[in-house]
This record gives sequence, structure tokens and C-alpha cells, in this order.
Amino acid sequence: MPSRSRYTPNNYRFFNRLLRITFGAWLKRAYNLEVVGLEVFRRVRPPYVVVPTHAAMLDPFLVGSFVPAPVYWVTGDGNMRTRLLRSLLKLVGSIPKSKAIPDMETVGMMVDVIRKKRGVVGVFAEGQATWDGRTQGVFPSTAKLLKLLKAPVVVAVLKGMYLSHPRWSWLRRKGKVVLEFKLAFEPEELKTLDADAIHERLVAAMDHDEFRWLEGRKESWRGRARAEHLELALFTCPECGAVGSLRSFRNRFRCHACGALARVDRRGGFVPVGEAKPFRFRDIGEWDAWQGGAFRAWLAERSARHPDRPLFADPGVALLKGHRMNPLRRLRTGLLVLYPDRIELAPVLGARLSFPLGALSGIGTLKQHLFEFYDGKALYQVRFARRWCSGRKWQAALEFLADLRGEAPEPAGRAFTMKD
Repeated sequence: MPSRSRYTPNNYRFFNRLLRITFGAWLKRAYNLEVVGLEVFRRVRPPYVVVPTHAAMLDPFLVGSFVPAPVYWVTGDGNMRTRLLRSLLKLVGSIPKSKAIPDMETVGMMVDVIRKKRGVVGVFAEGQATWDGRTQGVFPSTAKLLKLLKAPVVVAVLKGMYLSHPRWSWLRRKGKVVLEFKLAFEPEELKTLDADAIHERLVAAMDHDEFRWLEGRKESWRGRARAEHLELALFTCPECGAVGSLRSFRNRFRCHACGALARVDRRGGFVPVGEAKPFRFRDIGEWDAWQGGAFRAWLAERSARHPDRPLFADPGVALLKGHRMNPLRRLRTGLLVLYPDRIELAPVLGARLSFPLGALSGIGTLKQHLFEFYDGKALYQVRFARRWCSGRKWQAALEFLADLRGEAPEPAGRAFTMKD
């Protein structure tokens, strides 16, 4: 396969037009899409930067369908490791980026699109799709990038997309999505404002809380499996404190440790079921706001009390190894165990593999639940045997343990927002 250094993004207008009239038209109907603020594109002409909020994997296609010019989207290179996806994403000018790892080559491609091609760059400043319907922490480096590019910035806020197709689910719900475009910065403002002021204003422009937005509105989302795989996002029980004990089935969500049970309604809320013990939170957003601090406290207490014992483990894990856009190869399969200072894979055959936490970087969750990290320049991807195994749980654990060790991982793109 060609090396990454030979990759050049080219956005073909014919392919973009084809996507708009086929896939884009289907998306508009499937998600009952309402678009607000399209007049902004009468004020700005390429080059400019589009910065959307991020709720689902289809966001770039939804947003790109209404941007008049082809958009060169910056995308995690994990999406470009197969020949088919690499070819398709190259047709829409995707610019690859290694998650949580500084990449001057990526910045160089963006500068080239803006200054030489006079094109449009799309950047997901949160680094990952939201787990709970709230805008995630925005990369502070985005402000520096915008100041460097000195091009108009259009923010696109997706409202209702989280409840239509949440990150943790493989299934779409039937409801309504509102896509709002707004001009956040003119080039002259980017020249005069410092990076901190740009960051603060960008965060304000992107701010969205799905469940607070719903207050006073009548929208709802229909589906027969509204709770399925919610345990990928919510893995700590608020009633008994157990971690990894939650399971979903169709519209129901249960803790197998204490028996607490609820039904997920058409607005992402928790409704009591019969005489079963209910969960204390109204909706997914409230639960997740509590979960970050509770999980951190759970890890701190167990790490301090038993520093040599496992914190948790998942069985039947396949561990793959690769590098950036190159295809991954399977190494071992076995039990993945987290200790306070390391990850170990206990394979069915062969010696244990050990990864000291202090040496790991680029920690993240790909798609619904693939867990990834870098050890040096080598990328490792964890594929779980069961869909209820949460990659987010592993990502959050490694980030919180780094905080407890006094290290400071990149604050944006984290499993939980900074206020947790």
C-alpha cells in the first residue's frame, strides 16, 4: 500500500454532486432534516472553514450536503485503513489525522487547501462524536489553526442528531434533525483576536445540549431498540456503583448487580418499569454528567487500596497492530486486563503482553466501541467479542489514571468533558 506521505487529498466535484443528489437526498428524508441559516453562504465564498458539532458518523455527509463547495474533511486515519474506504474518502478529499497526536503534515494539507486550492476545509473541533448529547471539549489547538488559516469560519450545529442516531448505537431512530449554520468569524477578526479569545468564542458558538434543547419542544424519536448498546456510553450504575454491570435489551436498561431497571422513552429519558428499582436520573445527559466523577472516584479508591490487583477485565478480546492508515494485523486473542499501572493481554496461547500506561498515547474510541492506543509509533486496536463491552470505559479509565498520576493528557477529545 502506498505510504501516507504520498497521499494527496483531491475533492472531485462530480463525485460531490453525485453524493448530493443521491446519498444527500436520502439523508434529508431519512433524518427529517430542517436546515437553518443557509443565507450565510451568500456572504462567504471559498476559501473558508466549516466547524460542525459532532453527534454521529454521518455528520460530514449531512453537513456537506448543504455546503455549496466541496468540503475537504479532516478525518481520523482509522477510517482509511481499508482499500475501499481509503478510495471512497479520497474521492471526497478527506485529510487524514492521527487522533490525539500532533501532525504537521495534516496542518500542511489544510493550509494547501485554503491558500492554494481556495477550497473549503471541514474540521470536527471536538475530536470525537458526543456520547451524551452535549458538545464535547473543543481542542484548544483549533483556535491556533483558525488564526493560521485566516479564512472565514462557519459553525454548523446539529440538533436532534444525537437522539436520531447516537454514537453508541448501530440503529437509527425516526425523528427530526435541525441543522443550523452561522458565521462565527470573519478573517479580520481572526487576525486581531488572540488564540484564547478565538477559543472562547468558538466554544460558545458550538455549544449545544440535546436534552436542554428539547425542553419546551414536542419532538420525539421512534424506535424499537432505543436502549440497545447504551452500556457503551453509560457503564457505571448510579444506584449501586458497579462498573460494567449494565445491560440493554430493546428499550430497557438494567443493572445486573442491583436490579435497577428503566425504559428509555422517545426523548432519551428514563421511565420506571413496574415495581423495579428505578434509576435516579431523568435522562442520558444527567447520568453521564454524574458518571465522570463517580468513575474517577471508583478508580482512585481501588488503585489506592489494591495497587497490584486488576481494576477490571474484558474476555475474548482481539488485539491488532498497525500504523496510522496502514492495514492492521491480528496479534493475539485473550483476556484484556487493566491494572493501575499497565494493560495486560493474557492470550489463549503464548506469553502475556504488557503495556505500561505511562508509555501510551493517542488513546481513543473509534466508532461505537473499538478501543485504540499508541505505544511509541505502533498503533494497537482492541476489538471486543461482545457488543456490550465499552471501549469508552477503557479510554476514560486510562485518562483518569493519567490524571491521578499527575500527568496531563490532551484535554480535548477525552472520554468525558473537562468539568468531570
